[in-house]
Amino acid sequence: MSERKRPSAAGIGQRDRVLEGWLNAETGEIFRDIPVRPSDTVIDVGCGDGGFINFCANRGAEVLFIDQDAAKLASTEARVKTSVARAYRAILSDCDPIPLEDNTGDLVICTEVLEHVPDPAKFLNELIRVTKPGARLLISVPDSRSEQFVAATAPPQYFQVPNHIRIFSAQDFEKLVLDSGLAIESHEFRGCFWSIFWPLSWMTCEPGEGQGLPVDNEHPIVQHWLSLWRHVQRHPDGHKIRDALNQLLPKSQTIVARKPG
Repeated sequence: MSERKRPSAAGIGQRDRVLEGWLNAETGEIFRDIPVRPSDTVIDVGCGDGGFINFCANRGAEVLFIDQDAAKLASTEARVKTSVARAYRAILSDCDPIPLEDNTGDLVICTEVLEHVPDPAKFLNELIRVTKPGARLLISVPDSRSEQFVAATAPPQYFQVPNHIRIFSAQDFEKLVLDSGLAIESHEFRGCFWSIFWPLSWMTCEPGEGQGLPVDNEHPIVQHWLSLWRHVQRHPDGHKIRDALNQLLPKSQTIVARKPG
């Protein structure tokens, strides 16, 4: 990437995601130690922009992806159609309940969804129901430290229905998962870049912008942060800064859990 090319938050965030163990094209792992195989059936509940399920589709798996946003679901389906997925199904639903049979998925993905739902324990039980015995779930939620930090500049609706109505500390998240009967295999913290980008973006956006998710803008504060973090990514010891900040101010926390066999 040329130094004269303006960095984008999406590009920098995608680079961080790979550096932090997500979407490893070389090993076929969607997350560290979670390979996706052509024989797998993968379910993504709340697929959003489809980045995770598209990765699985390109590994040749059967992919089932669900969202209540028809436009996002259609966009994801268009991407998956061109993949080498063994089979696929796009499902428009609010997942109350999830419209799938019991014990369907070899891997169930649910990222950044539980903070939106009124009853996270009930929703998690639905995720477990559609997971095969002995199979794994990959679940993430925003971290409470980041939520407290972004609240400094976030618009009020960020913490209102249908957005973030639940805030999870690490202890809250672990308790929710353990109380459901799952066994936790790992609990990791990622995305410190976004913890800082979001409040800076909201602080500097024009009136009327940034009322949903933060946006790239040309304000020098935002551009300096993007440029600084791009240089951190490139430095041989940049991982030390990223790893330390991920422990202090992670945007997201991810649990890998296994359903009892």
